[in-house]
Amino acid sequence: MTFPLSSVNERTFSPGWSGEVFVCDIDRTYLYTRFSSLQGLAQIPFEFAIDKRDIEGMAPLLREIRRGPGHESRHTPLYFISASPAQLRPVIQRKMLLDGLEFDGTVFKDWLGVLASFRLRRLKEQLGFKLTALLLHRAELPEGAHEVLIGDDMESDALTFTLFADAVARRIPDDRLLQVLLHHGVGLEDARAICELRSDLPATDAVKRAYIRMERHASPDAFREYWPHVAICLGAFQMALCLWHEGSISHEGVERVAADLLSHGHAPTDLADRLVDACRRGLLAREAGLRLREQLGPDILPEGAPLPEVAPEWVVPQGHGRWTPARLWPQ
Repeated sequence: MTFPLSSVNERTFSPGWSGEVFVCDIDRTYLYTRFSSLQGLAQIPFEFAIDKRDIEGMAPLLREIRRGPGHESRHTPLYFISASPAQLRPVIQRKMLLDGLEFDGTVFKDWLGVLASFRLRRLKEQLGFKLTALLLHRAELPEGAHEVLIGDDMESDALTFTLFADAVARRIPDDRLLQVLLHHGVGLEDARAICELRSDLPATDAVKRAYIRMERHASPDAFREYWPHVAICLGAFQMALCLWHEGSISHEGVERVAADLLSHGHAPTDLADRLVDACRRGLLAREAGLRLREQLGPDILPEGAPLPEVAPEWVVPQGHGRWTPARLWPQ
């Protein structure tokens, strides 16, 4: 039996389809959700759509992801994962409607199934839940789908995404996957189910990249070991810079995300500082940063400090193996 969850997929792909598929966390990535206390957990099922507060810049960013890099929308496949109870799906989907978000499917944690299993630790355990959700979702995608994963630094999204990428690409040997999962707190039954799900998938380098929105940690240096496969972003604007650089959204899309942040009280100098930091950490090349600054203009990106080359500590040799940092593997 797999981790209890509730999944809805409303998109059918043709067998030969290929392209980007985005999978985005909801809780603390798109919406503010209180998981840090029992009181917060208890309040979640009773919230209404109007109670849900989206994180600044993330709703317009997700709209741009759906639109893609062209002037006309390419309807980029977009899915969401939430550890909130499945009974909250209608509420969150109404919130998405209010935010103008189109999407193709959602996965929620089945809290009633968790309670029925008498394993209450599953209410707060996220690694086993999200790996199960990602593997089940992968099984529904065509082989040509290249996944882009978006999460945050509040729980274990960076570890989850890298383990998923390594698992489906078979960079984790069969005899090590169970050991790794147990080491990181996944229950034995859930870990065995995850291994079985992985064994049913063809080996493929399925994940293009992962993005983490910083909230809990003060500095991206805390996640440098995940670079370059996981891009650590200081808010929606840096994420937009990366996705523009990767060809996933247009520069007009970056402008719309910036305009939303400016309307919420962010100063243009704040955005300029984010651009400088993005170049310093290699999220986009200096030449690309200069071109984007010219395209957006000084009202959005004033010149400020010169754009730097990549700092030496963020330069990583190509072909350095597994996505999951070595220190997170059990000895």
